[in-house]
Amino acid sequence: MPLSPSTATVAMPDEVTLEARMECVLDRQRILGAFARIASEPLSRDRLMQHATALVSRAFQVRRVKVMRYRSDPGDLLVEAGVGWKPGVVGEVSLAIDRASPPGRTLQTASPVVIEDLPNDPDFRYSPTLRDHGIVSVVNVPVMFDGRVWGVFEVDADQPRSFDEADIGFLTAFANLLGMALQRQEAQERTIETLAENARAAERAEMLLRELQHRVKNNFQVILSFLTLQRRYVEAPDARERFGTVMDRVHAIALAHDQLSMREAGAEVEFGGYVRALCTNIDPGREGVTIEVVDGNTTLPLDRAVPAGLIVNELVTNSLKYAFDEGASGQIRVVIEQHPDLGEVCLTVEDDGKGIGPPREGGLGLTLVEGFALQLGGRVERGTPERGTRTVTCFPMPL
Repeated sequence: MPLSPSTATVAMPDEVTLEARMECVLDRQRILGAFARIASEPLSRDRLMQHATALVSRAFQVRRVKVMRYRSDPGDLLVEAGVGWKPGVVGEVSLAIDRASPPGRTLQTASPVVIEDLPNDPDFRYSPTLRDHGIVSVVNVPVMFDGRVWGVFEVDADQPRSFDEADIGFLTAFANLLGMALQRQEAQERTIETLAENARAAERAEMLLRELQHRVKNNFQVILSFLTLQRRYVEAPDARERFGTVMDRVHAIALAHDQLSMREAGAEVEFGGYVRALCTNIDPGREGVTIEVVDGNTTLPLDRAVPAGLIVNELVTNSLKYAFDEGASGQIRVVIEQHPDLGEVCLTVEDDGKGIGPPREGGLGLTLVEGFALQLGGRVERGTPERGTRTVTCFPMPL
């Protein structure tokens, strides 16, 4: 979507490290996924929008964010939700919709508006509310609802700030998710209002949920495309490899959402199928090395399937990289077991290669495995097989 004439595109500063860029992309991807899950829950509109502003505040590392709803009768934009504002702003302050108003320009054009120095920009009016909070830089994007502009999502910085295309793309994707969620909520409210339309409204809500999941999938594709583009400009082999590793991790999370999208709303992920899809994605097709998945018909909710799948992704990738010499043959086995008597699910990843030795200095993979296990409330144990490597991760079964 093109920007208004007053906007500016600023490249990411050179001093931002490669690690910081990748972490920013991953953190925003996690935020999109978190909001997609929140949006499917039966929350009130106010709580949904409050969650949205809090997550965007974290993504941009700014204190003040707000969502404004267009009201056709008084012809204004009411601040419906926000974080960081003084009492008397959220739910009470309304802004004009003329072209001199930053959110008004977004409402009129249905396009993002970026202003880096609002107090000194001759094209825009500096509202008393923003002046009272010392706001200097803003970015606005439209919140679309059933093909029309429902309102405006605004990020407000009290320090000079440049918002680049990545910032605008993320905020636009987030606003699209919010618009879809609000649209789904309206369908649910109509269901409550009239029992006669219950079946049709439920079908519409399901369609909107599927569309929401489709948008999430598209957002993952945007992130992967962005990483692929950035990787082209990296010359150092180790940096390119690290980009590839990050892309594999993003793809692992995207696969879990794909598994969920093929099931009924609220269903769990068939974990064995998810792990097989993961292994197919990371299998280099090297002759002589095979990956076997032994499944116990385990199903997991999405918030457990993702970290568990990422554990498998890290361990299988490590075995492929370090367990077998060039031209060597062997097998990697992933065993998924349920132990109802212990109330645990255990993941075993083992190979019959030469072993990968002790953890490498600066290695991130095993650190991530420990972190994901902690997220699951589980534990990681390194086995001592006669040959190769074995790692077992156990975590509580979902209730």
